[in-house]
Amino acid sequence: MKNYHRTILTTLSVLFLFLSFRELGFFAWFSLIPFLFVIYNSNLKQTILFSFICGMGFFIGVTYWMNTLPVKFVWLLLTPLLSIIFLIYGTSIYFIFKKIHQPILRMFLIPAVWIFIEFIRSQTLLAFTIGILGYTQYSFLPLMQITRFTGIYGVSFIIILFNTAIFETILFLIKNKKATFKFLIIGISILVVFVTYGIVSVNNNLNRVVSDKGYSEIKLALVQPNILLGDKYSGEGMEIILEPYCEETYFREDTDLVVYPESMLWGFMEENENFKDWAKIIAKTENLYMLIGQYTHDEEFDRYYDSALLYDPDMEIAGRYDETHPVPFSQYMPYPKILGFLKFLDFSVVNLIPAGDYNSIDYPDKGKIGVNICYESTIPSIARKVRNNDAEAIFVLSDNASLDDSIAPWHHLIFSKVRAIENGCYVVHCANTGISAIISPDGELVARSDLLNRTVFYGSVFLIKEKTFYTKYGDMLVLIYIGTIFLLTIVYLILKKLKKIS
Repeated sequence: MKNYHRTILTTLSVLFLFLSFRELGFFAWFSLIPFLFVIYNSNLKQTILFSFICGMGFFIGVTYWMNTLPVKFVWLLLTPLLSIIFLIYGTSIYFIFKKIHQPILRMFLIPAVWIFIEFIRSQTLLAFTIGILGYTQYSFLPLMQITRFTGIYGVSFIIILFNTAIFETILFLIKNKKATFKFLIIGISILVVFVTYGIVSVNNNLNRVVSDKGYSEIKLALVQPNILLGDKYSGEGMEIILEPYCEETYFREDTDLVVYPESMLWGFMEENENFKDWAKIIAKTENLYMLIGQYTHDEEFDRYYDSALLYDPDMEIAGRYDETHPVPFSQYMPYPKILGFLKFLDFSVVNLIPAGDYNSIDYPDKGKIGVNICYESTIPSIARKVRNNDAEAIFVLSDNASLDDSIAPWHHLIFSKVRAIENGCYVVHCANTGISAIISPDGELVARSDLLNRTVFYGSVFLIKEKTFYTKYGDMLVLIYIGTIFLLTIVYLILKKLKKIS
């Protein structure tokens, strides 16, 4: 294979991957086939080069929205670093092709390596989950139901398995001048099992029989203030007060809880006199609870937190959650003793302190609610830990004012959609400039707003106690699969070496 062939095939994979994350998830099912052929027909140096090129093209495509951020150079520095992920993918697959000559084993080993790397990059305070292949299928709800058992990595598994099945089928045809469909039959059979489960699950979902379960209902008013980045805090909270619902009430008459996005107030309520005066009257007269995203601090103003505070109708604090995973280099400097040399990348206004627990908030006479703040909803383990701390619904509060009209707010909503399915509960996604939504446990958008629209919209969630397998046991099934395949690979290599010796 000539280099211009490799360039064409790599470009095709980049294009298909890019389209997969542009609401055309169908392309994901064959996006990696050209990339696999490049690696199969390359030496190690060529593999490293074209894997890096593929990674650059892919991450430029899925993260170009970072150009809207106040500090432009972050995108330019981040994409080459992220491309190392594809370099690891490509190099690992290269050695699989060189060492493993059993197509069926390769077919299952490549997905195992791929999702293991996806899993690793979702860990630690440097976790970056954008570009995980499973999210391309967010609209394929029957398939997405498998995340109740496997998390998002189960969807990535079947996508990569299908790609490798097609690759092995084509490779067999090229090498043997005859066709075999056993690889495709295996891939399609597993996909059919996954989708069949999903169809049954969607038809019998808790959300569809919720009226017979006696779950507590919370009637919501989601406030989307649409406050631009430079306009927040200019009116001491007045800028986040929207128009009244009608002449008699400020919010719809049956509303229980008013939800505001992340960081709508700077400091505690006492530091926002205008908003406090308004809220105290409205909450009392309309008997409302309010969940508000606020930047809070200690008494010395030395330690700052990204918090969500629940207020009762007397505007007394009924519960609080502090963000456990601020955005690295944007809200705080992670591992400063180790990464201090990257201080020039840190453009945070204040250095937020990551909280130490994943507590739920007790909503009196209703149940318990959990909170994910902004970036936390992109990391599966955080929503799962909050849910395991007895949260019966999850509220995602986000301030995406710096993202303008890019695709990033939609991608952020997709993360929340998947968290709802994984954990079998309602997720409320409330964003400053949108898109805000109420998401059912099977991933349907029950209600949603438009991007860059100043509005209040209404809906209900039910507090669901029952937990999914994934909520209880996390990535256990995926890790068992990875461990089993790795063990079989070791046995295969040992037997292969013994056969050579004999």
